[in-house]
Amino acid sequence: MSPIEFVGLVAYGMFIGVALAAPIGPINVEIISRGIRYGFRNGWCVGLGALTADTIYATIIVSGLTPIADRAALRVPLFLAGAAMLGWVGINSLRSAITPSVQVELAVPRGNRSYLAGFLIALLSPMGIVYWLSVGAALVAEAVERVGQIGTPVLVIGVFLGLLTWVTTLSMIAQVSRRFVTGQGMRWITGTSGVIISGFAIWFLIQGITAI
Repeated sequence: MSPIEFVGLVAYGMFIGVALAAPIGPINVEIISRGIRYGFRNGWCVGLGALTADTIYATIIVSGLTPIADRAALRVPLFLAGAAMLGWVGINSLRSAITPSVQVELAVPRGNRSYLAGFLIALLSPMGIVYWLSVGAALVAEAVERVGQIGTPVLVIGVFLGLLTWVTTLSMIAQVSRRFVTGQGMRWITGTSGVIISGFAIWFLIQGITAI
């Protein structure tokens, strides 16, 4: 493989990674919310947690376990678990929104807690699971067919560089935006994030109940 082909494969993988990460969902909402409230580190740790979960789903796709993971019998527990996780995150955000701004600043979570939150949201979110097993599987399968077995590891490196680039950029934007947000604005952003994530939780709960 020539250097030009290597760079081209990495760039193509990065394009796929950004395409998988860009759609607005619970993870991007949480990265923006934590990045604005607590700074770059916490937003980035949420993204790293999500990236770890994405690694698990990418492994499932590459190893050919997609048909097993896509069984209808798994949908109900996945939707209910996702609803519980997102409901917990949404309620905590709403509680923070009604807390005096001084207390919010003092309650900055550690990076490992933000990492765990990002990991669990991505791992248990039915939206992310369905997206990876449909769009993600299609993109990766088509790309692997094009590059063959030799180029697949390079392509995978590119995909995760793309995912990492996205979460880093989004966290940096949130950090910069933080400078222009007042205490009252911070509470509005936190409350809005809580409402959006709680909305996802309610939708997942409804889907899980109707699928029983």
